[in-house]
Amino acid sequence: MELLSVEKKNQDCILRFSGELTLEVIDKLKEETEDYLTSTECGSLIMDLSNTIFLDSSGIGFLVQLNNRKKNENKQFYLFQPSPQVKKTLDLVKLLDFFNVLDNEEQLNQVLEE
Repeated sequence: MELLSVEKKNQDCILRFSGELTLEVIDKLKEETEDYLTSTECGSLIMDLSNTIFLDSSGIGFLVQLNNRKKNENKQFYLFQPSPQVKKTLDLVKLLDFFNVLDNEEQLNQVLEE
């Protein structure tokens, strides 16, 4: 079962996603995140993928869309602790370096303190 929770820390928003980031959940996920992002002022957006067990092309597109949206707002988008499966998928499609990746809590805390 997929689960999304949103946490606001200072001016930054952390989206924590658990489950499979696939075509079957993208529409609902877009709706949930869009409602939240348009009603809340977020500085940096951090997508926690530590409990994401699978990522398909729709999931990749969703992440690219979030990244581009924040870039257009002159704000930062980060992937926080992507699971080994997610990292492998992003590496296979040559997108791992496209994203700002935070590998540990220390890096996350540095972003949140900026």
